[in-house]
Amino acid sequence: MTGHLVPITSDLATSRRFWRRALEVRARGGNEPADFPQAFEERILSGSVQTRLYLVEGLAAGLVSWSTAGPLGVPVQLLYAATESSEPGAYAHLLAAAQSEAGPVAFVSGPLAGLEPDVEGRVMRALGFRRYGRTEMVLTPDGGWAGAVTEGPERLRPVGRPDLSRLAELHRSAYHDRFDRYLFLERQDETEDALVAVGELFDGRWGAFSESGSWAAERGGRLVGAVLAVTTASGTLIADVMVDPADQGAGVGRRLLARACRSLRDSGVRRIYLNVTEGNEPALRLYRRLGFDRSLGPTRDWYNAGAIPVPPSGEA
Repeated sequence: MTGHLVPITSDLATSRRFWRRALEVRARGGNEPADFPQAFEERILSGSVQTRLYLVEGLAAGLVSWSTAGPLGVPVQLLYAATESSEPGAYAHLLAAAQSEAGPVAFVSGPLAGLEPDVEGRVMRALGFRRYGRTEMVLTPDGGWAGAVTEGPERLRPVGRPDLSRLAELHRSAYHDRFDRYLFLERQDETEDALVAVGELFDGRWGAFSESGSWAAERGGRLVGAVLAVTTASGTLIADVMVDPADQGAGVGRRLLARACRSLRDSGVRRIYLNVTEGNEPALRLYRRLGFDRSLGPTRDWYNAGAIPVPPSGEA
């Protein structure tokens, strides 16, 4: 049975009960930071994410929350059908209501409260969505980074804002037709999106730019790889590891990342972490080899397979 969306202020008590139930399920899986439920509730109440109560025949039956749309569509942060309405069809109606107000949906965060995992999978696949996950990994004190070779045919050097245009071109080529490009896409033009994405790392959107953790690899005057890092409240985040496709598989990323980790440790940084998409096996193998261990995740999220032509594994 279909319904419609109304502002959460029409019944804030019920809306709060619904979003807390949905956030509780997310937090229970251990795939989110400990402060995730409280932080997300603050985002709802501040209006930094759009949140609506779902009514069916005048009764509260669910809740949906979404962020600003990108070129591929809207990322839905919470999608919750109340327990008494959580048969599989309720989620199809709720998602349709969200799309009628917010526009096409590109991503949905999971798991969906009220559905068993196998039922959730059937429901979302029937709606054209496929599973993906993100994992946080933290560098261990005695990891393989300490003994990793950093010398190679390329020259490793610190990187900074004067390298912006070259880094943007490297970013564009490294992520072209990769799942992560679509995951973080904010502008339709690939070159412009890469330039802005790298520029925001220097500008502090995700944390203060870390000079000691940011390195480039050059060979014959050509930029073949780079690692970019920022400082956050949780430590130093390795925000980007990129290697030119023509040079992938030659150890450039390993040497760069080992050099960055060594530099950060020498400068007194205690917590070094990164995020990786499950299915990106080359990256996962590299990070494990250097001593990164899973600390959070993998998440259980969904992407619109009709809007994103490349799966997380990068396979056709």
